[in-house]
Amino acid sequence: MVQLRLDYQRGIQPFPWAGAVLLVSALTVLTLVGVYYRELAAKTVSWEAKVRKTATQDQRLTGPQTSQRGTTNTALTALEIKHANEVLQQLTLPWGKLFQAIESSSDKQVALLAMDPDAEKHVVKISGEAKNIAAVLDYIKRLAAQEVFSSVYLQSHQIQQLDPEKPVRFVLLAAWKVSP
Repeated sequence: MVQLRLDYQRGIQPFPWAGAVLLVSALTVLTLVGVYYRELAAKTVSWEAKVRKTATQDQRLTGPQTSQRGTTNTALTALEIKHANEVLQQLTLPWGKLFQAIESSSDKQVALLAMDPDAEKHVVKISGEAKNIAAVLDYIKRLAAQEVFSSVYLQSHQIQQLDPEKPVRFVLLAAWKVSP
């Protein structure tokens, strides 16, 4: 029988040179990347300062700039402000309440296809498909019962005659309440 010798206490391990070399090279690369980043940041700051200086000098020399259509910078700024306000109005819509109300009113007989909000009119246009007209009317009743909406109206509907199940495509308008 062969005797099995187990060594539970290893002697001194040789130093892992490959790991040390890898660590040193990684630290070197990290240092070089940091130096490169610092140089790029300094160049960026200097170029931005040059652009600002050139822009202010050009504006002093030529006065307010006009575009090809003859509008001044103030008109362009007004258009940009108007666009920013439209974007802000879209972002401040009560999305969470609208989605929750619409989802909680849905059932298996109604499939929603599209939702198009109009922030200025406080109306959301909902397009969908239902198994029959009764399912559409029930869905409208459930939506109207939600506290988010002040009124819900069926704008249009159409029975799909080519489909053997004859589903009803519908579009409805739901006006949401404006909170003060």
